Amino acid sequence: METANQNEGHKILLSGISLTSLICALSISIPVLGFACFLIIPLPVIYYRFRLGTKKAGLVALCALIFLIFFSGGLSADLFFIAGMLMLGFFIGEFAVKKLPVEKTVGYACGVVLFAGTFGLILYGNISNLGLVRVISDYIGKNLELTIDLYKNMGMPEESIVMLSDSIEPIKYVLMSILPSLCAAGLLFSAWLNLLLAKTVLQRASKNKFQLFDRLNAWKSPDFLVWGVVGCGLLLLVPSPFLKTLGLNGMIIFTIIYFFQGIAIISFYFEKKKIPLAIRALLYGTIIIQQIFILAIAGVGFFDVWLNFRQLGNNNKQIPLSS
Repeated sequence: METANQNEGHKILLSGISLTSLICALSISIPVLGFACFLIIPLPVIYYRFRLGTKKAGLVALCALIFLIFFSGGLSADLFFIAGMLMLGFFIGEFAVKKLPVEKTVGYACGVVLFAGTFGLILYGNISNLGLVRVISDYIGKNLELTIDLYKNMGMPEESIVMLSDSIEPIKYVLMSILPSLCAAGLLFSAWLNLLLAKTVLQRASKNKFQLFDRLNAWKSPDFLVWGVVGCGLLLLVPSPFLKTLGLNGMIIFTIIYFFQGIAIISFYFEKKKIPLAIRALLYGTIIIQQIFILAIAGVGFFDVWLNFRQLGNNNKQIPLSS
């Protein structure tokens, strides 16, 4: 009996390594689908953390990364980002298993990845004698040039290509200025997405043996965050470029947080009105494609602090998003 259980555990471990490696490989191999695969890299690590425990989940992530190094022919900047996503999945699983509230689970996991990523970039910058700013600037510049080449191949008019080429330096400057908040917002979004998917997968695969939080569509951000929005808004009015940049970075992060709350409200009413799954998927897809809806939904989440759209009680302790 014990041998059978060990064999079953080995099969699950090998399937975890294979699945995670496949998703990672697809993320750097296929242009459009690859980005979708990149976003869900944390999902299998979260799942196998619940199924296999800390050590084996870490082994799944490590083996997938080693496989990818051989698959891609060596170290690259893409591997740096994939390693961060694997780490994100591992720590989300760790903090979730410890029964931390969802906001702490997401916040701590994203914080660890951001800290590790910053440390890694500083270390690489020192080793290469380029420095942190130069490393980031070169990477952004290279990707902007690749984007322009892609537009050329797609048949974009020559005048537009020339205009984009002439604007590379200003665009690079803007991206460098808001890069911290873009990285934080990207990690938060990926963590949010993978929590939703992991909740669904764990419920169906384990027949409710593994629970990942309660109702996620009843989450409400802490009220004191409103003052952070107010403070960042005031910084945007200050004539200092540094303070303006600081305020802009803060506003981007708060926008994604209140977007989660807004989506939770929408999901809450989808569930309450029993909207069919196909219509929900269509509406969610429209929100992702049309960025103006993201700002509108973030506004709904922000004003929920005062209007309490879901009529939640003062003692409600539930969580963001929905199944």
